[in-house]
Amino acid sequence: MNSRPSLPPVCVIEAIPVPGDHEIPADEARAEGVPTPAHLRLERELGRGAMGHVHPAIDRNLLRHVALKRLDKEFADSPQYRDGFIAEAQITGQLEHPNIVPVHELAIDRHGVPFFTMKLVQGVSLTRWLDTHALGTERLERGLEIMLKVCDAVAYAHHRGVIHRDIKPDNVMVADFGQVYLMDWGLARLTKTHPASSAHADQTGPVGTPAYMAPEQARGNPSEMDERTDVFGLGAMLYELLTGQLPYGKPAPARVIMLRAHMGAIVPLDTAAPGGGIPRRLQAIIERAIDPEPGKRYQTVVELQQELRAFLRGGFYLPRRVFQPGEIIMREGDVGDAAYMIVSGRCHAFRNLGNEKESLAVMTAGEVFGEMSLLLGEPRAASVEAVELVTVLVLTQQTMTEGLGIDGWTGALVHALAHRFRDLEHQFRNAGIRRSTLPPELVKRGP
Repeated sequence: MNSRPSLPPVCVIEAIPVPGDHEIPADEARAEGVPTPAHLRLERELGRGAMGHVHPAIDRNLLRHVALKRLDKEFADSPQYRDGFIAEAQITGQLEHPNIVPVHELAIDRHGVPFFTMKLVQGVSLTRWLDTHALGTERLERGLEIMLKVCDAVAYAHHRGVIHRDIKPDNVMVADFGQVYLMDWGLARLTKTHPASSAHADQTGPVGTPAYMAPEQARGNPSEMDERTDVFGLGAMLYELLTGQLPYGKPAPARVIMLRAHMGAIVPLDTAAPGGGIPRRLQAIIERAIDPEPGKRYQTVVELQQELRAFLRGGFYLPRRVFQPGEIIMREGDVGDAAYMIVSGRCHAFRNLGNEKESLAVMTAGEVFGEMSLLLGEPRAASVEAVELVTVLVLTQQTMTEGLGIDGWTGALVHALAHRFRDLEHQFRNAGIRRSTLPPELVKRGP
């Protein structure tokens, strides 16, 4: 559905039904097969699909703005299309989740045309959202927040025994106040029950949108399609979010994209974004999600979502260690193989000067230490002791490489800054300047 003007303020008329004429003339409604139930006031068409149309409408009793989706009258007499339309409404209606658009009612009008009403979403499609947000940090952070909500919807559907099979930006609505909805369950497949008709049975043939289609969808064997098929669709959207490109390459006729999908001919992320700057950890997440082999993908959406959330939070996926008061966390002169971020508690950094200790700093939650030695591969320049019970996040060379892409231009910048700070520190020490003496309350804690 396209964006609509903002809704008016809530009002009360204290009468039912509220009078008013349809925007669509009666003769036009009859000719087009538009349902005109007495309790709704229909407006002009809002959007259309391959076999149906969507109209905004007002519920005359509740004064609620809704969307009415109807099947084209040309398909209303076909059991396959009619049953499939009804199945879509019944599936969506049972998926009661904050990120799945609510269905209000399902009916067949007096001319035999099935329709259902649902929440009218005020916003834009994710396709439009991507078009209006340039590649960069803001797009990535906000886009990942949207993707986490889509993952919520898909994970819930999988729990209820439904796979979507057409996950793409066109089917995600980003509403005006931050709501996110996964729409259009017309190609959904049941995995734990069987439909009464053949509309949603295991029919063979490709299903979905080629540009976001998993290879098993292109092969068209329903028995190969499961939750991991939707994982691929989510990964394809992440690929586009990160690079602005599609997994199967530049736009081409549908048959060409379908062939690429059938072959699993995914363009490597490094090729799609040749400028670099892709966080290694996120790159690994996407590459696993869109692996052509289902067995190599995340086996559940929950696994994918957990990885995305850990990346987005930044650092909080790192392992933690706890140190007791008086325990040495790192020792001067040791070779550094890790850096640390304090989660809770206080630490004291100091250097040994003969029989005395030069106090450098008392550090609290949020501060980082040990990074210079880790970056430069040099011995520790100071010791750090836990003043009280301390919890830290542990950052190793591997996690730094994965998280920052440290072997690219980012790494060159970080290493240059590390060398500069080290040189300044050496100048400071060679000048014979001492920071301070150890605070009296910490003297007894020294080794």
